[in-house]
Amino acid sequence: SGGGDANTTNGGGEQYIETMVSFRESIRNAALEAAKGGDSKAAIQSVLQICDALRDEVLPKVGVRLEDRPTGTMWNLEDPEVMAKELAEKAAKEKEAQISKLEKQLIAREKECEKIKNSMVKPKDLFRTSEFKEWNESGVPTTLANGDPVSGGQMKKKKKAIDKQTKAFKDLMEKSGDNPQELLSATQKEVDGIKEKLSSLSL
Repeated sequence: SGGGDANTTNGGGEQYIETMVSFRESIRNAALEAAKGGDSKAAIQSVLQICDALRDEVLPKVGVRLEDRPTGTMWNLEDPEVMAKELAEKAAKEKEAQISKLEKQLIAREKECEKIKNSMVKPKDLFRTSEFKEWNESGVPTTLANGDPVSGGQMKKKKKAIDKQTKAFKDLMEKSGDNPQELLSATQKEVDGIKEKLSSLSL
């Protein structure tokens, strides 16, 4: 709590003192933590973040607006309630933007998962389904399940699809270092992580 007594500090003054004491403590703790690890870059980043938080989150609560300008930082006293409303609106917009960004990331990573799964199918097994009963050495189906031969046109299409799958399979093996399952697991983990973030933001 703040120092001073009723003769020297009124209720409003105590708010400012509490704010500055808290700010000093945050800066001091960041510096001490950085000193332990010897990371000056991290210390600078931490101090800047604390300064931004003072401007954007702490001072508005006591009715102080700070604006960083090329000529220096300007300040003004304003209605805390008005500033609180501004902060709430800003936070809502930032949350909305964050959700939108995460949703786009989720779609992209889910598509990547699906692509990996599809590419994991060996070219020769692409048409090894109950629809057919015989295939040639390349995996192209030659006979339908009912015993009818596969038409030449259909065999040509299936051969083209297998060639495309061969390239996709080869590219996947190169990209994953011959370990597509590990790549799939890592990508699925990213998907799950994004879903968790979206879930926490939706609460």
